[in-house]
Amino acid sequence: MIRFVISDADGTLVTNSKLIDARAFSRMLTTLGNRQIPMCIASGRTYPALQKLFSPFADHLLYIPLDGAFAAAGDTLLCGFPLDRTSIADGLRLLCDDRVRGIELCAQRTTYLYACDAALPVSEQKRLGEELTVLYAPAMPQAEPLPAEPIYKIIVFTRRNAEPITPLAGTRAVYQSDIVTELVRTDVNKRRAAELVCDALHIIPDEILAYGDSENDRELLSWAGTAVTMYGAKHDLFSITKYHTQNVAESVLHFLHREDAAQKGRTHG
Repeated sequence: MIRFVISDADGTLVTNSKLIDARAFSRMLTTLGNRQIPMCIASGRTYPALQKLFSPFADHLLYIPLDGAFAAAGDTLLCGFPLDRTSIADGLRLLCDDRVRGIELCAQRTTYLYACDAALPVSEQKRLGEELTVLYAPAMPQAEPLPAEPIYKIIVFTRRNAEPITPLAGTRAVYQSDIVTELVRTDVNKRRAAELVCDALHIIPDEILAYGDSENDRELLSWAGTAVTMYGAKHDLFSITKYHTQNVAESVLHFLHREDAAQKGRTHG
């Protein structure tokens, strides 16, 4: 029996910062709400960016942002795995590295940008779709003190074709390209945050329906009782899931309809 639905965002529910099927998504949320089944969005995006993206449905969703670094519902933090202050300080020291264009620190609701490259704040604000707090610019002699609030992810922006950044002590890279490295705590992933949320709701893995398309969904898909990958999924995720879909909302409704049919058959049997 399905009692919890969790889905990745980009490449799964969203393409080009737009819901793939908003009408079906709304119908799905109504159906889940009538059955008192929570829906959770698990993504590498920041919390404000997710809330903006899903703003028409905000009251009906839980969120696991920043690749599992915390879970939240509205203003309530359900669980969190902040980075050690030493790791954050070590990250900011990379501002002295010629390869680095800037460092981004992601808190629950605020994104702090220490930019060495004057063009970076503009491009980052456009990418995130949210306001940035810029603490460091080339004209400033030194960076501001560390933010007081918990930091959950460090993003290191590097110059194109530079040598890759090695993860800092106590961190792992959840994403890395020739221009960016995203770091979270070594013990952080979407599954761990989802486990804590489900434990609080007394939901077991067999009651979880999960969707994903990327390597950072692997632990989540391996754990959920019913796991579904998107057609075109990366990193050979097809091998760990029985089901595949092009539309998350329609797929959820299909599984619920199948449960109803099975229950009806048992009742009449």
